[in-house]
Amino acid sequence: MLSLDKICYTIDKGDEEIELISDASIQVNQGHFMAIVGPSGCGKTTLLRVIAGLNEESSGSIFWNGRNLAEDEDLSPSEIGYVPQFSIAFDELSVEESIESAIRLRVRTRSRNDIIAIRDNILKKVGLNELRDRRVEVISGGQKRRLGLALELASDPVLLLCDEVTSGLDPKSEQEIVRLMHHLSHEQNRIVVNVTHSLSNLELYDSVLVLFEGRVVYHGPPERVT
Repeated sequence: MLSLDKICYTIDKGDEEIELISDASIQVNQGHFMAIVGPSGCGKTTLLRVIAGLNEESSGSIFWNGRNLAEDEDLSPSEIGYVPQFSIAFDELSVEESIESAIRLRVRTRSRNDIIAIRDNILKKVGLNELRDRRVEVISGGQKRRLGLALELASDPVLLLCDEVTSGLDPKSEQEIVRLMHHLSHEQNRIVVNVTHSLSNLELYDSVLVLFEGRVVYHGPPERVT
């Protein structure tokens, strides 16, 4: 379980302190798929980065299965995946080579056969098996988002954090990516959190967290969000 207890995140702007996240408290069970929504500038990506450990909270605590991550042993880098909005894969590599590179960097393997087995499993999970030999520069935007997810799945993280991975996609591609994230969450009891501006496909999430001016104004089932 992931728990946030009164998380605040403050930045200094000249002589003034500005609170970007204020008293955020939520609980998310394992195998849960959650959306973070809200208007531009409300703190969605900031909250995601605090959960990821990229921004350190100013106050409050983050717990993983009851363990205070600020005081006790933190989650290892291999246990967390962070998918940015835009592709970080090298255009010159093929889809297959990109995933292999991520495995070599992040996973301890005993042999070449281990790498191949992990790579092929990931390719099937994200639906890129038929495009494995294509260079990154020629695949579509939706396919690049799938590849972004694939790179983070190399270490099989227990917590997968996604930042606007459906932004700019056509409705069909957006739904496909949301369905893929839903599958990745429920398939292996993994928490998947997705920051999104889109209010489409909310029914595919287990819960929706609504932020407004840095505060959690709602966290619950998507059918009750209105």
